Amino acid sequence: MTPTETARYVAEFSAELSYLARNANLDLLAYLLDMARLEAIRAVQSGDKES
Repeated sequence: MTPTETARYVAEFSAELSYLARNANLDLLAYLLDMARLEAIRAVQSGDKES
């Protein structure tokens, strides 16, 4: 698995986890997962530019 593929997976999975956390009123955890998702998206975008 390439770094870009890994980052894409992390972005998708962290979005799902954030949704679950928000529904359970775990707002700080949801926020942190959203930050992880945004960082993963940034990594995907920078990886795509390098290709």
